[in-house]
Parts: sequence; C-alpha cells; structure tokens
Amino acid sequence: MDSETILVGVSILTTGLLLGAIFSLAASGVTIVYGSIWLPNASNGQFFLIAPLIAWLLVTSFGLSTPAAAGLALILAVPFSYFLEATLIRRFYDVPNRNIAYFMVTLGLTQVFAGLLNITFGQWSDQFSLPPVLGGISWIGPFPMQNNRLLVLCLAITLLVALFSLMRYHRFGRALRAVFQNREAAALRGVDVRAVYRTSFLLGTLMIFAAGLLYGMALSFDLTLAWNMAVTVFAIMIVGGPGSVLGAVVVGMMFGFTQAVVSAFATPTIASFAYLGAMLGVLLLKPDGLFTR
Repeated sequence: MDSETILVGVSILTTGLLLGAIFSLAASGVTIVYGSIWLPNASNGQFFLIAPLIAWLLVTSFGLSTPAAAGLALILAVPFSYFLEATLIRRFYDVPNRNIAYFMVTLGLTQVFAGLLNITFGQWSDQFSLPPVLGGISWIGPFPMQNNRLLVLCLAITLLVALFSLMRYHRFGRALRAVFQNREAAALRGVDVRAVYRTSFLLGTLMIFAAGLLYGMALSFDLTLAWNMAVTVFAIMIVGGPGSVLGAVVVGMMFGFTQAVVSAFATPTIASFAYLGAMLGVLLLKPDGLFTR
C-alpha cells in the first residue's frame, strides 16, 4: 500500500470520527426536542449555523479569543431558546397534530433566519473560519491528527457522555424519558410535562449550538452549511428513530464516516443524496427508525 493511499485512509478515519461526533451531538438535540414536544424542527440547520457565525463575529469585530467567543455564543443560546419557546413554541403545546403546526412554523423561521443571515453575514464574506485554539499535530498510534481537531473531538465526546449521564441518572433525564415513552402516564405520576417541554427545548437548542460551534472551530464553513446540516440531522433522526438519543449517536457516527468517504472521492452534495436515500429506505422498511425510544 503506497503512502498516498495511507494518507487518504487516515484522513477519512479522522474526519469521519470528527464529523460523526458533531453530527451525533446535533442530532441528539433535534431528537430530544422531537421526542418530548413532537417538534420536527425544520430550522435546526439555521440554529447550527448561527452559533459559529456569532463566534466569528465576536472574534473578528471584538477581538475575543476563539474559546471566549464560543463560550459566549453558547451562553446566548439560553435567552435565544427561552425567547422562541415563550413567543412561539408553547402556543402549540395543546394543538391537535401539533407536529404539523410546528413543522410549518419552523419552516417559516428557517426563511426568516436565512434572509437575515444573507443580508448581514452574507455581505461580509462568503467563507468563514475561526482561529484554531491549538496548533501542531499529535500522533494517535500511527495516525496523525491536528491538535485543534483532536480538541474538538474530545469536547464533542465529552458532551455526548454528559448528555447520556443526564438522561440516565439525573431527575430531569428520568422525567424526560418518561415523557418520551408516555406523556399521559408521566403526568399522572406527577411529572410537570410542560416544564419538561420547556427544558427539553432549551437542552436541544444548546446541543445544536454546541455542535455548530465545534464544527466552526474545526472546519471552515459558509452560509450553505445551514441547508446541508438541516438535511443531514433530520435524516439522522429519522434513520436512528425519532426520540432515540442512542439512535442519533449511532447513526450520526455512520453518517460522519459516509460524509468523510464521499467527500474524499466526490463532493459533499452527493453525500446529502446518500443520506436522503438512507432515510427513504428506512421509512419504507422500518417507519419507526432503527432504534425505538
């Protein structure tokens, strides 16, 4: 095996791990919101893009370091989430077939955010990147990996572990899983279902923002990222099983490696078609997804 083939293989492996962890984090946020509120968030791609754009603005216009800008952008996700929940999301909690209403509302949000980002950030640049937090390369066995990407990968895995720990051991996580399984029975056992709705929307938004920030810290991006991520994350949720965090993580890793392999030999756009094909295939064979809640 020649050195060029080895280099391509190493690139696919490291990029696949990185993208898979980021996809898993974003899809976990989307599936938590859907599993609790029945909210298919069509604007998740815009949420994903807004986070690194805010960090980029803080770095370029206010001179903040990348970690400080990313931390502040993540903090801003809290009032952003509460504002959307208070003004839009909670108005549909009691609407029959609210998943359809939510899908239409979030499609509208997608158009609003896309327009705002195009007339603001679109006028400044057509390509964005954040300064790397770390320089240099580390060797993981025989595999080289940029220290900055290694840091992002470790942060993404840490957040996924923290999310699983929250879901399994914390009181809120147990209440959230109860609402996932049967919200009426959860309410009869004393669970404040509306409070779970509010907190799950906040948690899901934080996960999507965190994933977008990690993507921006590791890779350059442009405004088309929102559309690509909306398709990717929605496909991951459908294939993994709506409301299944485990499904989001497993399928997210699979999609990350798919993206890395296809990008090495073709274009990321073809990977998007592969995701859609996988989603349609699963819907035909197993409409509930590969994993149940």
